[in-house]
Amino acid sequence: MNFTERLQHPSPILIDGAMGTELFKKAPGNPGPLELFNATEPRMVESVHRNYLDAGAEIIESNTFGGSALKLAEYGLGDRCEELNERGAALASETAHARGAFVAGSVGPTGTLVEPVGSVPAEEVYESFLRQCRGLARGGADLIIIETMNDLQEAKLAILAARDAANLPVLCSITFEATGKTITGSDMVTALASAAAFGADIIGANCSMGPQGLLDIYRNSIGDLREIGRPLSAWANAGMPVYSEEGISYRMSPQEFAQQSMGFLSLGVRLVGGCCGTTPDHIRELRDRMKNVESPAPKPRRLRHYITGRSSRLDPDAHRGLIIIGERLNPSARKAFAQDLREGKQQYLMTESKKQEGEGAHLLDINVGVPGLDETALIRDAVAALSRSVSLPLMIDSDNAAVVEKALLAYPGVPVVNSVNGKRKSIDMLLPVIRRFGSYVVALCLDDTGIHREADLRISIGEALLEELRSAGIPPQRVFIDPLMLAESAEPGSAMETLRVIEHFFRKGIKTSIGLSNISFGLPERRHINSAFLKLAVQRGLTAAICNPAVAGSAPAPLVQGSEPRFSDEERMAVDFLAGRDPGAKRYIERFQKSEPQKKSREADRAAQSPLRTIYGMVVDGNIDEIEDSVRNTLESEAPETIMNDGLLGALERVGELYSTGEYFLPQMIASASAMKRGFSVLKPLLSTKATHRLGRVVICTVRGDVHDIGKNIVAMMLENHGFEVFDLGKDVPAEEIVAKTKETGAGLVCLSSLLTTTMGEMKTVRDLLQKENLSAQLLVGGAVVTGEFAAGIGALYGKDAVEGVAAAKKALGAR
Repeated sequence: MNFTERLQHPSPILIDGAMGTELFKKAPGNPGPLELFNATEPRMVESVHRNYLDAGAEIIESNTFGGSALKLAEYGLGDRCEELNERGAALASETAHARGAFVAGSVGPTGTLVEPVGSVPAEEVYESFLRQCRGLARGGADLIIIETMNDLQEAKLAILAARDAANLPVLCSITFEATGKTITGSDMVTALASAAAFGADIIGANCSMGPQGLLDIYRNSIGDLREIGRPLSAWANAGMPVYSEEGISYRMSPQEFAQQSMGFLSLGVRLVGGCCGTTPDHIRELRDRMKNVESPAPKPRRLRHYITGRSSRLDPDAHRGLIIIGERLNPSARKAFAQDLREGKQQYLMTESKKQEGEGAHLLDINVGVPGLDETALIRDAVAALSRSVSLPLMIDSDNAAVVEKALLAYPGVPVVNSVNGKRKSIDMLLPVIRRFGSYVVALCLDDTGIHREADLRISIGEALLEELRSAGIPPQRVFIDPLMLAESAEPGSAMETLRVIEHFFRKGIKTSIGLSNISFGLPERRHINSAFLKLAVQRGLTAAICNPAVAGSAPAPLVQGSEPRFSDEERMAVDFLAGRDPGAKRYIERFQKSEPQKKSREADRAAQSPLRTIYGMVVDGNIDEIEDSVRNTLESEAPETIMNDGLLGALERVGELYSTGEYFLPQMIASASAMKRGFSVLKPLLSTKATHRLGRVVICTVRGDVHDIGKNIVAMMLENHGFEVFDLGKDVPAEEIVAKTKETGAGLVCLSSLLTTTMGEMKTVRDLLQKENLSAQLLVGGAVVTGEFAAGIGALYGKDAVEGVAAAKKALGAR
């Protein structure tokens, strides 16, 4: 019978007592580490094991409590870490296995403090534990006991090391102060729930006070502890230590110790034993009282899964109302944050994190992707800083597996990883990291086919992702499905489709999360649209939103799933737009334009002056219904080239001006471009080839790894409308295909878009390949995360938006 099989039996399991105090009795005044006895005094160590086996212990622990490489290094023995641990486990195995008992490889704290509480890097602590656990596994340990941990981060690193070193059961035991918390501030439920998520098969507490003090902490939390769904363990000291001239002693008798320790079994604790000061007599007395006792823990009503920080936890399934995830720690939309990251400062990070915590955020989203900077180093530093300054759990915002792994190694808790998607590369790279660290994950409804407007397609991708995650050992309880917010101004009707996705997964008991702000892209007074959609989404069952906590947290009443939302007058106008009752947001934009609106009727008045002005006004107004007839009628008096230049292109230039000054917004610009395209379709057969392509040829696409293409599509349409011959390759396009198309068409300009910091490097790859092929085409880059500084760094032109992109393209190709 192996240890896992034994654990299934309902009878409690007895662990041995103290090793250190027993060895000190045999070798008083020993100055060196006790682990050295495994090599120099093996029979002495063996005798302690035999005494505990004789007393009835079913598990004996190896003499390796201080056997980590870091701890042994204090005695100049760091290089002997694996040897001494292997010897310690082998000694225990030789003694115990002959009697049918089990050996636990004992792993104690390193005696150092891990960053950010201390100064030792997480990687160094992990490596120290990894070496120790490898030795214990080779020596024949049946399980690994990680014990007397007083910091959640160090416990996490030890569990990871034990898991990576060998396929053995892992018990993690934390030590608590009389306050019920560790010395670094973790309460029992937060600490043990986190340990379970990291991969501990058994969780519990040891050392601390005597049995009664530890029992009090257990009793205060036992309901929540049972719902973590792991067997519990407890082994206490023989009372509190007493200091005298003779040294430290423990005065609790074996009878009193055993009587109090039986209280653990009444709570359903499965593994009990003794810690500091306990002897074989204490263990024997406890064994005698345990005879014929069973301690099956009551089955929990449900299993709890927590998102945790070092000193806080959130149960998303039990949380009432919307989970608010603070959005403002993202350099893509916060120039001040990006500048701080470039300069190695943390002022913005500290200020905004505390501010969002005060505004009611439940989690903080952290993204540190800045072009040209080492994101893995930035995320490590940011996670360390946030762990010191705020108590809120974090959402790690990156789809780069190396960045995510660095963040999870540094983070003292169970965060959310944002995000994985249905593309094979994302699944293969990220799922092993997420599974290893036991994190929550946001799963995006996109795959190799792209982002879809239709709810059914997004639902299908989400369902497939859930199955991939489940197969990888990541339970649905730890997943948030993100249906992906599309800009309603660019994808009319997508908001209602998104609500359908949210409701589908809500009815299946799956949590959902959205990044809210994209819904209002390109519109004025975005907060009303954001707020209105958020209320609609929560009504349909939305679990969480990355948003501005100052807005979401300021609602008169909490946003609760299924409740009927209450809208302000401004939000009702936004709802009309979102529901399709205000096409193109015409009424909404008129209400919220910054300046006294330059009424479209004024443009129409001008249009009445001549047929060309009529066409001009229709483009400015976005009149797609009548422009084709107007162009045909005007052809009776004007040449096609004149209509093209003075009517269509002149109007489009005016639309660009209105957009740049904030008088026009994205829906109006798209409507105008569509009207221009309708008018151009009448002229195109009549225009000479020279006139049609007078501005040059352009290859445009979204780079490899990026499936976002709304912005790219708008730029492509605007370029075409301005007279460029555009070759749109689509999205997620390899550099080799871009360069091949450039060579084939003789294009003078390559336009690249990226919305993700992780894909921006592809722009440089394209530039390098263009140079390698000796192509003279210029490079124009843009996208949400792209900056002028990044563009200049790779020798490219920069377009902040469609209007600037067209202007840059004209300048690049010498057009006027």
